Amino acid sequence: MKAQTVKDYLAVHTWVGILCGLVLYIAFYAGAFSMLEAEITRWTQPPAPASSAVSNDGDALAATFFDAHPDVKGRVRLRFPGPDNAQPALAQLERGQDAVWWQLGSDGQLRRMDAPREDDTSGNFVDYLHRKGGLPIPLEVAEPVIGLVSLAYGLALVSGIVVLLPSLVKDLFYLRLGANLKRMWLDVHNLLGVASLPFHLVIAFSAAVFGLHDMVYLAQDKFIYRDGLSATVARDSVPRPLAARADWLPPSEIKRRVQEQAPHFQPLGLDYVVQPGGAVAAVGGIDERNFQRASRYGLAFVNLRTGEIYDRTYVPGESGHASSALLSSLFSLHFGSYGGDTVRILYVLLGLSGALLFYTGNLLWIETRTKRARKPQDGPAMERPRHVRVVSALTLGVSLGCAAALPATLALAHWLAPVVSDLDTLHQGAFYGLFAACIAWALWRGTAQAARGLLWFTALCNALVPLAAVLRPGPDGVLLGAVCALLALFFAWVGWRQR
Repeated sequence: MKAQTVKDYLAVHTWVGILCGLVLYIAFYAGAFSMLEAEITRWTQPPAPASSAVSNDGDALAATFFDAHPDVKGRVRLRFPGPDNAQPALAQLERGQDAVWWQLGSDGQLRRMDAPREDDTSGNFVDYLHRKGGLPIPLEVAEPVIGLVSLAYGLALVSGIVVLLPSLVKDLFYLRLGANLKRMWLDVHNLLGVASLPFHLVIAFSAAVFGLHDMVYLAQDKFIYRDGLSATVARDSVPRPLAARADWLPPSEIKRRVQEQAPHFQPLGLDYVVQPGGAVAAVGGIDERNFQRASRYGLAFVNLRTGEIYDRTYVPGESGHASSALLSSLFSLHFGSYGGDTVRILYVLLGLSGALLFYTGNLLWIETRTKRARKPQDGPAMERPRHVRVVSALTLGVSLGCAAALPATLALAHWLAPVVSDLDTLHQGAFYGLFAACIAWALWRGTAQAARGLLWFTALCNALVPLAAVLRPGPDGVLLGAVCALLALFFAWVGWRQR
Protein backbone atom coordinates (compact mmCIF):
# COMPACT_ATOMS: atom_id res chain seq x y z
CA MET A 1 0.00 0.00 0.00
CA LYS A 2 1.32 3.45 -0.88
CA ALA A 3 2.50 5.58 1.99
CA GLN A 4 0.35 8.50 0.83
CA THR A 5 -2.76 6.29 0.86
CA VAL A 6 -2.09 5.27 4.46
CA LYS A 7 -1.49 8.92 5.35
CA ASP A 8 -4.80 9.97 3.79
CA TYR A 9 -6.71 7.28 5.65
CA LEU A 10 -4.95 8.28 8.89
CA ALA A 11 -6.09 11.87 8.42
CA VAL A 12 -9.69 10.72 7.88
CA HIS A 13 -9.53 8.40 10.90
CA THR A 14 -8.02 11.08 13.13
CA TRP A 15 -10.36 13.95 12.34
CA VAL A 16 -13.52 11.86 12.32
CA GLY A 17 -12.50 10.47 15.69
CA ILE A 18 -11.77 13.91 17.17
CA LEU A 19 -15.04 15.41 15.92
CA CYS A 20 -17.24 12.50 17.04
CA GLY A 21 -15.21 10.84 19.81
CA LEU A 22 -16.62 12.64 22.85
CA VAL A 23 -20.25 12.14 21.80
CA LEU A 24 -19.55 8.47 21.11
CA TYR A 25 -17.77 8.15 24.48
CA ILE A 26 -20.95 9.19 26.31
CA ALA A 27 -23.12 7.02 24.04
CA PHE A 28 -21.00 3.95 24.80
CA TYR A 29 -20.56 4.66 28.51
CA ALA A 30 -24.28 5.26 29.06
CA GLY A 31 -24.99 2.35 26.69
CA ALA A 32 -23.10 0.02 29.00
CA PHE A 33 -25.34 1.13 31.89
CA SER A 34 -28.46 0.89 29.71
CA MET A 35 -27.90 -2.88 29.58
CA LEU A 36 -29.04 -2.74 33.23
CA GLU A 37 -32.02 -0.48 32.47
CA ALA A 38 -34.67 -2.66 34.12
CA GLU A 39 -32.50 -3.30 37.18
CA ILE A 40 -31.72 0.41 37.53
CA THR A 41 -35.43 1.29 37.48
CA ARG A 42 -36.32 -1.36 40.04
CA TRP A 43 -33.39 -0.31 42.25
CA THR A 44 -34.35 3.37 42.35
CA GLN A 45 -38.13 2.86 42.13
CA PRO A 46 -39.05 -0.54 43.59
CA PRO A 47 -42.40 -1.85 42.29
CA ALA A 48 -45.30 -1.77 44.72
CA PRO A 49 -45.76 -5.03 46.62
CA ALA A 50 -48.88 -7.10 46.16
CA SER A 51 -51.88 -5.70 48.02
CA SER A 52 -54.90 -7.53 49.38
CA ALA A 53 -57.01 -4.55 48.30
CA VAL A 54 -56.21 -5.26 44.63
CA SER A 55 -57.55 -8.20 42.62
CA ASN A 56 -55.15 -10.61 40.92
CA ASP A 57 -57.73 -11.45 38.26
CA GLY A 58 -56.50 -9.94 34.99
CA ASP A 59 -59.51 -11.30 33.10
CA ALA A 60 -61.90 -9.44 35.40
CA LEU A 61 -59.76 -6.27 35.13
CA ALA A 62 -59.96 -6.26 31.32
CA ALA A 63 -63.69 -7.04 31.30
CA THR A 64 -64.46 -4.31 33.84
CA PHE A 65 -62.42 -1.73 31.95
CA PHE A 66 -64.03 -2.41 28.58
CA ASP A 67 -67.51 -2.50 30.18
CA ALA A 68 -66.81 0.91 31.74
CA HIS A 69 -65.39 2.29 28.46
CA PRO A 70 -67.49 0.74 25.67
CA ASP A 71 -66.46 3.41 23.15
CA VAL A 72 -62.72 3.22 23.75
CA LYS A 73 -60.57 3.33 20.61
CA GLY A 74 -56.89 2.76 19.98
CA ARG A 75 -54.38 0.74 21.97
CA VAL A 76 -55.16 -0.70 25.40
CA ARG A 77 -52.39 -2.59 27.20
CA LEU A 78 -52.83 -5.24 29.87
CA ARG A 79 -49.68 -6.10 31.82
CA PHE A 80 -49.47 -9.55 33.32
CA PRO A 81 -47.90 -9.89 36.79
CA GLY A 82 -44.09 -9.89 36.56
CA PRO A 83 -40.89 -8.43 38.01
CA ASP A 84 -42.05 -4.84 37.45
CA ASN A 85 -45.61 -5.25 38.74
CA ALA A 86 -46.81 -7.77 41.29
CA GLN A 87 -50.43 -7.60 40.13
CA PRO A 88 -52.13 -7.08 36.74
CA ALA A 89 -52.56 -3.51 35.48
CA LEU A 90 -54.17 -1.94 32.43
CA ALA A 91 -53.91 1.39 30.59
CA GLN A 92 -55.08 3.10 27.42
CA LEU A 93 -52.05 4.28 25.44
CA GLU A 94 -52.53 7.50 23.49
CA ARG A 95 -49.77 9.17 21.52
CA GLY A 96 -48.42 12.27 23.22
CA GLN A 97 -50.23 11.61 26.51
CA ASP A 98 -49.08 10.00 29.75
CA ALA A 99 -50.60 6.57 30.32
CA VAL A 100 -52.99 6.22 33.28
CA TRP A 101 -52.74 2.74 34.77
CA TRP A 102 -55.68 1.00 36.41
CA GLN A 103 -56.06 -2.00 38.67
CA LEU A 104 -59.14 -3.81 39.86
CA GLY A 105 -59.97 -3.37 43.51
CA SER A 106 -61.17 -6.25 45.64
CA ASP A 107 -64.56 -4.49 45.62
CA GLY A 108 -64.79 -4.92 41.83
CA GLN A 109 -64.17 -1.24 41.07
CA LEU A 110 -61.39 0.20 38.92
CA ARG A 111 -58.68 1.91 40.95
CA ARG A 112 -56.12 4.32 39.55
CA MET A 113 -52.63 2.92 40.05
CA ASP A 114 -49.97 5.15 41.58
CA ALA A 115 -47.18 4.40 39.09
CA PRO A 116 -44.42 6.59 37.62
CA ARG A 117 -44.70 7.74 34.03
CA GLU A 118 -42.74 5.51 31.68
CA ASP A 119 -40.50 8.46 30.77
CA ASP A 120 -39.94 9.35 34.45
CA THR A 121 -37.77 6.44 35.51
CA SER A 122 -34.05 6.15 36.14
CA GLY A 123 -33.69 3.41 33.54
CA ASN A 124 -35.37 5.59 30.94
CA PHE A 125 -33.01 8.48 31.75
CA VAL A 126 -29.98 6.25 31.20
CA ASP A 127 -31.44 4.94 27.93
CA TYR A 128 -32.14 8.46 26.63
CA LEU A 129 -28.67 9.61 27.66
CA HIS A 130 -27.27 6.76 25.58
CA ARG A 131 -29.52 7.43 22.59
CA LYS A 132 -28.74 11.18 22.63
CA GLY A 133 -24.99 10.77 23.20
CA GLY A 134 -25.28 13.15 26.15
CA LEU A 135 -26.55 16.01 23.98
CA PRO A 136 -28.97 18.16 26.06
CA ILE A 137 -31.52 18.44 23.26
CA PRO A 138 -34.86 16.69 22.54
CA LEU A 139 -34.60 13.07 21.46
CA GLU A 140 -36.28 13.64 18.10
CA VAL A 141 -33.55 16.19 17.27
CA ALA A 142 -30.69 14.19 18.76
CA GLU A 143 -31.42 10.87 17.03
CA PRO A 144 -30.70 12.07 13.46
CA VAL A 145 -27.52 13.73 14.76
CA ILE A 146 -26.43 10.46 16.36
CA GLY A 147 -27.32 8.66 13.13
CA LEU A 148 -24.93 10.90 11.18
CA VAL A 149 -22.28 10.53 13.89
CA SER A 150 -22.66 6.75 13.61
CA LEU A 151 -22.07 6.89 9.86
CA ALA A 152 -18.90 8.87 10.50
CA TYR A 153 -18.00 6.34 13.21
CA GLY A 154 -18.24 3.54 10.63
CA LEU A 155 -15.96 5.55 8.35
CA ALA A 156 -13.46 5.90 11.19
CA LEU A 157 -13.52 2.13 11.78
CA VAL A 158 -12.80 1.32 8.13
CA SER A 159 -10.06 3.95 7.81
CA GLY A 160 -8.50 2.80 11.08
CA ILE A 161 -8.24 -0.77 9.86
CA VAL A 162 -6.63 0.40 6.62
CA VAL A 163 -4.08 2.42 8.61
CA LEU A 164 -3.33 -0.54 10.88
CA LEU A 165 -2.96 -3.15 8.14
CA PRO A 166 0.78 -2.62 7.45
CA SER A 167 1.67 -3.34 11.10
CA LEU A 168 -1.28 -5.52 12.10
CA VAL A 169 0.56 -8.80 12.69
CA LYS A 170 3.61 -7.24 14.29
CA ASP A 171 1.99 -4.80 16.71
CA LEU A 172 -1.50 -6.09 17.51
CA PHE A 173 -0.79 -7.95 20.77
CA TYR A 174 2.34 -6.02 21.67
CA LEU A 175 1.54 -3.72 24.60
CA ARG A 176 4.53 -1.48 25.28
CA LEU A 177 3.86 -0.09 28.75
CA GLY A 178 6.52 2.44 29.56
CA ALA A 179 7.55 6.07 29.48
CA ASN A 180 6.51 6.55 25.86
CA LEU A 181 2.87 7.48 26.47
CA LYS A 182 1.95 7.81 22.82
CA ARG A 183 3.25 4.33 22.02
CA MET A 184 1.43 2.85 25.02
CA TRP A 185 -1.91 4.49 24.18
CA LEU A 186 -1.55 3.53 20.52
CA ASP A 187 -1.06 -0.13 21.45
CA VAL A 188 -4.09 -0.07 23.78
CA HIS A 189 -6.18 1.74 21.17
CA ASN A 190 -5.28 -0.70 18.38
CA LEU A 191 -5.87 -3.77 20.52
CA LEU A 192 -9.27 -2.57 21.70
CA GLY A 193 -10.28 -1.57 18.18
CA VAL A 194 -9.32 -4.81 16.46
CA ALA A 195 -10.47 -7.16 19.24
CA SER A 196 -13.96 -5.63 19.32
CA LEU A 197 -14.22 -4.70 15.62
CA PRO A 198 -17.29 -6.89 14.83
CA PHE A 199 -19.14 -5.39 17.79
CA HIS A 200 -18.28 -1.84 16.73
CA LEU A 201 -19.28 -2.45 13.11
CA VAL A 202 -22.68 -3.77 14.21
CA ILE A 203 -23.22 -0.86 16.61
CA ALA A 204 -22.19 1.73 13.99
CA PHE A 205 -24.46 0.31 11.29
CA SER A 206 -27.48 -0.34 13.54
CA ALA A 207 -27.22 3.06 15.28
CA ALA A 208 -27.15 4.76 11.88
CA VAL A 209 -30.28 2.84 10.87
CA PHE A 210 -32.09 3.70 14.11
CA GLY A 211 -31.11 7.37 13.98
CA LEU A 212 -31.87 7.92 10.29
CA HIS A 213 -34.79 5.53 9.78
CA ASP A 214 -37.33 8.34 9.31
CA MET A 215 -35.23 9.79 6.48
CA VAL A 216 -34.77 6.34 4.97
CA TYR A 217 -38.51 5.61 5.09
CA LEU A 218 -39.29 9.02 3.56
CA ALA A 219 -36.85 8.39 0.70
CA GLN A 220 -38.34 4.93 0.10
CA ASP A 221 -41.84 6.40 0.12
CA LYS A 222 -40.93 9.02 -2.48
CA PHE A 223 -38.52 7.25 -4.79
CA ILE A 224 -38.85 3.44 -4.49
CA TYR A 225 -42.44 2.31 -3.96
CA ARG A 226 -44.88 3.27 -6.70
CA ASP A 227 -47.90 3.33 -4.37
CA GLY A 228 -45.99 4.64 -1.38
CA LEU A 229 -44.38 2.79 1.52
CA SER A 230 -47.51 2.60 3.71
CA ALA A 231 -49.65 1.16 0.93
CA THR A 232 -46.96 -1.38 0.02
CA VAL A 233 -46.52 -2.53 3.63
CA ALA A 234 -50.28 -2.83 4.07
CA ARG A 235 -50.60 -4.86 0.86
CA ASP A 236 -47.83 -7.29 1.80
CA SER A 237 -48.89 -7.70 5.45
CA VAL A 238 -50.77 -10.69 6.80
CA PRO A 239 -54.54 -9.94 6.94
CA ARG A 240 -55.56 -8.99 10.47
CA PRO A 241 -58.63 -10.82 11.80
CA LEU A 242 -60.98 -8.40 13.58
CA ALA A 243 -62.92 -9.91 16.47
CA ALA A 244 -66.10 -8.42 17.88
CA ARG A 245 -66.15 -7.62 21.60
CA ALA A 246 -68.49 -10.51 22.41
CA ASP A 247 -66.09 -13.02 20.84
CA TRP A 248 -62.92 -12.10 22.73
CA LEU A 249 -61.23 -14.84 24.69
CA PRO A 250 -60.17 -13.95 28.26
CA PRO A 251 -56.55 -12.72 28.51
CA SER A 252 -55.50 -15.75 30.59
CA GLU A 253 -56.77 -18.09 27.90
CA ILE A 254 -54.99 -16.14 25.15
CA LYS A 255 -51.80 -16.30 27.19
CA ARG A 256 -52.18 -20.06 27.64
CA ARG A 257 -52.81 -20.69 23.94
CA VAL A 258 -49.86 -18.53 22.89
CA GLN A 259 -47.56 -20.49 25.20
CA GLU A 260 -48.84 -23.73 23.67
CA GLN A 261 -47.95 -22.49 20.18
CA ALA A 262 -44.60 -20.93 21.22
CA PRO A 263 -43.40 -22.84 24.31
CA HIS A 264 -40.26 -20.76 24.94
CA PHE A 265 -42.05 -17.42 24.52
CA GLN A 266 -42.87 -15.83 27.90
CA PRO A 267 -45.82 -13.40 27.57
CA LEU A 268 -45.53 -10.15 29.53
CA GLY A 269 -48.59 -8.31 28.32
CA LEU A 270 -51.48 -8.14 25.87
CA ASP A 271 -52.15 -5.15 23.61
CA TYR A 272 -55.67 -4.63 22.26
CA VAL A 273 -55.93 -2.40 19.18
CA VAL A 274 -59.60 -1.45 19.17
CA GLN A 275 -61.06 -0.35 15.83
CA PRO A 276 -64.55 0.18 14.47
CA GLY A 277 -66.09 -3.28 14.18
CA GLY A 278 -63.74 -5.11 16.56
CA ALA A 279 -60.13 -5.42 17.66
CA VAL A 280 -56.85 -7.13 16.89
CA ALA A 281 -54.25 -8.03 19.50
CA ALA A 282 -50.55 -8.58 20.02
CA VAL A 283 -48.91 -10.43 22.89
CA GLY A 284 -45.56 -8.97 23.95
CA GLY A 285 -43.03 -11.23 25.60
CA ILE A 286 -39.44 -12.40 25.79
CA ASP A 287 -37.42 -15.35 24.60
CA GLU A 288 -33.74 -14.65 25.25
CA ARG A 289 -32.75 -17.85 23.49
CA ASN A 290 -33.31 -16.04 20.16
CA PHE A 291 -33.09 -12.61 18.55
CA GLN A 292 -36.02 -10.37 19.45
CA ARG A 293 -37.67 -7.75 17.24
CA ALA A 294 -37.88 -4.86 19.71
CA SER A 295 -35.24 -3.60 22.09
CA ARG A 296 -36.12 -6.06 24.85
CA TYR A 297 -39.05 -8.17 23.64
CA GLY A 298 -40.81 -9.91 20.77
CA LEU A 299 -44.39 -9.88 19.52
CA ALA A 300 -46.97 -12.50 18.64
CA PHE A 301 -50.02 -11.22 16.74
CA VAL A 302 -53.03 -13.24 17.85
CA ASN A 303 -56.64 -13.73 16.85
CA LEU A 304 -58.76 -12.61 19.82
CA ARG A 305 -61.48 -15.05 18.81
CA THR A 306 -59.35 -18.22 18.68
CA GLY A 307 -56.03 -17.34 20.37
CA GLU A 308 -54.19 -18.46 17.24
CA ILE A 309 -50.94 -16.69 16.34
CA TYR A 310 -51.82 -15.53 12.83
CA ASP A 311 -48.58 -13.61 12.21
CA ARG A 312 -45.31 -15.06 13.56
CA THR A 313 -42.99 -12.52 11.89
CA TYR A 314 -41.89 -10.98 15.17
CA VAL A 315 -42.01 -14.10 17.36
CA PRO A 316 -38.40 -14.69 18.54
CA GLY A 317 -36.78 -17.60 16.73
CA GLU A 318 -39.33 -17.74 13.93
CA SER A 319 -38.13 -17.51 10.35
CA GLY A 320 -39.76 -14.96 8.10
CA HIS A 321 -38.96 -12.50 5.36
CA ALA A 322 -35.31 -11.58 4.94
CA SER A 323 -36.08 -7.95 5.79
CA SER A 324 -37.77 -8.94 9.07
CA ALA A 325 -34.89 -11.25 9.98
CA LEU A 326 -32.42 -8.45 9.26
CA LEU A 327 -34.32 -5.97 11.44
CA SER A 328 -34.60 -8.48 14.29
CA SER A 329 -30.87 -9.14 14.04
CA LEU A 330 -30.10 -5.41 14.12
CA PHE A 331 -32.26 -4.84 17.19
CA SER A 332 -30.91 -7.82 19.12
CA LEU A 333 -27.26 -7.29 18.24
CA HIS A 334 -27.47 -3.61 19.14
CA PHE A 335 -29.37 -4.04 22.40
CA GLY A 336 -27.89 -7.37 23.46
CA SER A 337 -31.40 -8.75 24.05
CA TYR A 338 -30.41 -12.40 23.61
CA GLY A 339 -28.38 -14.91 25.57
CA GLY A 340 -29.53 -13.75 29.01
CA ASP A 341 -27.25 -12.31 31.69
CA THR A 342 -24.08 -13.67 30.08
CA VAL A 343 -24.54 -11.54 26.96
CA ARG A 344 -25.69 -8.54 29.00
CA ILE A 345 -22.56 -8.59 31.12
CA LEU A 346 -20.46 -9.01 27.98
CA TYR A 347 -22.17 -5.95 26.45
CA VAL A 348 -21.49 -3.94 29.61
CA LEU A 349 -17.78 -4.73 29.24
CA LEU A 350 -17.83 -4.03 25.50
CA GLY A 351 -19.59 -0.72 26.09
CA LEU A 352 -17.03 0.40 28.66
CA SER A 353 -14.12 -0.75 26.49
CA GLY A 354 -15.69 1.12 23.56
CA ALA A 355 -15.71 4.31 25.62
CA LEU A 356 -12.03 3.70 26.42
CA LEU A 357 -11.38 3.30 22.68
CA PHE A 358 -12.59 6.83 21.97
CA TYR A 359 -10.75 8.23 24.99
CA THR A 360 -7.44 6.71 23.90
CA GLY A 361 -8.03 8.00 20.37
CA ASN A 362 -8.20 11.56 21.66
CA LEU A 363 -5.12 10.99 23.82
CA LEU A 364 -3.16 9.89 20.75
CA TRP A 365 -4.09 13.10 18.94
CA ILE A 366 -3.10 15.17 21.98
CA GLU A 367 0.24 13.38 22.36
CA THR A 368 1.03 13.85 18.66
CA ARG A 369 0.31 17.59 18.80
CA THR A 370 2.26 17.92 22.05
CA LYS A 371 5.37 16.30 20.54
CA ARG A 372 5.20 18.63 17.57
CA ALA A 373 5.29 21.60 19.95
CA ARG A 374 8.46 20.43 21.73
CA LYS A 375 11.78 22.03 21.00
CA PRO A 376 14.95 19.98 20.52
CA GLN A 377 16.53 18.70 23.69
CA ASP A 378 18.95 21.60 23.88
CA GLY A 379 16.19 24.24 23.72
CA PRO A 380 13.31 25.27 25.99
CA ALA A 381 10.03 23.36 25.67
CA MET A 382 7.20 25.23 23.98
CA GLU A 383 3.76 25.45 25.52
CA ARG A 384 1.06 23.30 24.00
CA PRO A 385 -0.96 25.17 21.36
CA ARG A 386 -4.22 26.56 22.68
CA HIS A 387 -6.44 24.26 20.61
CA VAL A 388 -4.53 21.23 21.93
CA ARG A 389 -4.97 22.41 25.52
CA VAL A 390 -8.70 22.89 24.95
CA VAL A 391 -9.19 19.45 23.35
CA SER A 392 -7.12 17.87 26.12
CA ALA A 393 -9.18 19.51 28.87
CA LEU A 394 -12.45 18.67 27.12
CA THR A 395 -11.40 15.03 26.73
CA LEU A 396 -10.65 14.80 30.44
CA GLY A 397 -13.69 16.78 31.57
CA VAL A 398 -16.25 15.07 29.31
CA SER A 399 -14.94 11.55 29.93
CA LEU A 400 -14.59 11.77 33.72
CA GLY A 401 -17.61 14.05 33.98
CA CYS A 402 -19.83 11.39 32.41
CA ALA A 403 -18.20 8.59 34.42
CA ALA A 404 -18.79 10.54 37.66
CA ALA A 405 -22.18 12.14 37.04
CA LEU A 406 -23.99 9.00 35.86
CA PRO A 407 -23.50 6.85 38.98
CA ALA A 408 -23.89 9.90 41.23
CA THR A 409 -27.35 10.71 39.87
CA LEU A 410 -28.42 7.07 40.18
CA ALA A 411 -27.34 6.97 43.82
CA LEU A 412 -29.20 10.25 44.40
CA ALA A 413 -32.36 8.87 42.77
CA HIS A 414 -32.15 5.75 44.95
CA TRP A 415 -32.55 7.95 48.03
CA LEU A 416 -34.88 10.66 46.72
CA ALA A 417 -37.24 8.81 44.33
CA PRO A 418 -39.88 8.22 47.06
CA VAL A 419 -40.18 11.97 47.79
CA VAL A 420 -39.57 13.53 44.35
CA SER A 421 -42.55 14.07 42.06
CA ASP A 422 -40.48 14.53 38.87
CA LEU A 423 -37.54 12.16 38.87
CA ASP A 424 -36.43 13.01 35.33
CA THR A 425 -35.90 16.67 36.32
CA LEU A 426 -33.75 15.49 39.23
CA HIS A 427 -31.67 13.34 36.87
CA GLN A 428 -31.28 16.10 34.30
CA GLY A 429 -30.23 18.66 36.88
CA ALA A 430 -27.86 16.39 38.81
CA PHE A 431 -26.21 14.82 35.78
CA TYR A 432 -25.66 17.92 33.68
CA GLY A 433 -24.74 20.00 36.75
CA LEU A 434 -21.93 17.61 37.75
CA PHE A 435 -20.99 17.03 34.11
CA ALA A 436 -20.61 20.76 33.41
CA ALA A 437 -18.71 21.27 36.66
CA CYS A 438 -16.13 18.62 35.72
CA ILE A 439 -15.64 20.17 32.27
CA ALA A 440 -15.31 23.66 33.77
CA TRP A 441 -12.77 22.41 36.33
CA ALA A 442 -10.66 20.72 33.63
CA LEU A 443 -10.73 23.84 31.43
CA TRP A 444 -9.85 26.15 34.32
CA ARG A 445 -7.12 24.08 35.97
CA GLY A 446 -5.74 22.45 32.84
CA THR A 447 -5.41 18.76 32.18
CA ALA A 448 -2.33 18.07 34.28
CA GLN A 449 -3.61 19.89 37.37
CA ALA A 450 -7.21 18.67 37.14
CA ALA A 451 -6.62 15.00 36.31
CA ARG A 452 -5.84 13.58 39.72
CA GLY A 453 -8.67 15.37 41.52
CA LEU A 454 -11.22 14.41 38.89
CA LEU A 455 -10.10 10.78 38.97
CA TRP A 456 -10.58 10.56 42.73
CA PHE A 457 -13.90 12.38 42.45
CA THR A 458 -15.05 9.88 39.79
CA ALA A 459 -14.01 6.98 42.02
CA LEU A 460 -16.02 8.49 44.90
CA CYS A 461 -19.13 8.98 42.76
CA ASN A 462 -19.01 5.36 41.60
CA ALA A 463 -18.52 4.17 45.18
CA LEU A 464 -21.78 5.91 46.15
CA VAL A 465 -23.82 3.24 44.31
CA PRO A 466 -22.59 0.13 46.17
CA LEU A 467 -22.62 2.17 49.39
CA ALA A 468 -26.28 3.09 48.83
CA ALA A 469 -27.07 -0.53 47.95
CA VAL A 470 -25.61 -1.64 51.31
CA LEU A 471 -27.19 1.11 53.43
CA ARG A 472 -30.61 0.85 51.78
CA PRO A 473 -30.95 -2.57 50.16
CA GLY A 474 -33.33 -2.82 47.23
CA PRO A 475 -34.22 -5.24 44.46
CA ASP A 476 -31.79 -5.76 41.59
CA GLY A 477 -29.00 -3.64 43.06
CA VAL A 478 -26.35 -6.38 43.10
CA LEU A 479 -25.17 -6.25 39.48
CA LEU A 480 -25.28 -2.45 39.27
CA GLY A 481 -23.44 -2.18 42.59
CA ALA A 482 -20.77 -4.65 41.42
CA VAL A 483 -20.16 -2.74 38.17
CA CYS A 484 -19.86 0.60 39.98
CA ALA A 485 -17.62 -0.90 42.68
CA LEU A 486 -15.20 -2.19 40.03
CA LEU A 487 -15.25 1.20 38.28
CA ALA A 488 -14.56 2.93 41.60
CA LEU A 489 -11.51 0.72 42.16
CA PHE A 490 -10.33 1.34 38.58
CA PHE A 491 -10.55 5.14 38.80
CA ALA A 492 -8.98 5.13 42.27
CA TRP A 493 -6.07 3.05 40.96
CA VAL A 494 -5.56 5.41 38.02
CA GLY A 495 -5.77 8.38 40.40
CA TRP A 496 -3.15 6.82 42.63
CA ARG A 497 -0.90 6.15 39.64
CA GLN A 498 -1.38 9.79 38.58
CA ARG A 499 1.04 10.81 41.36
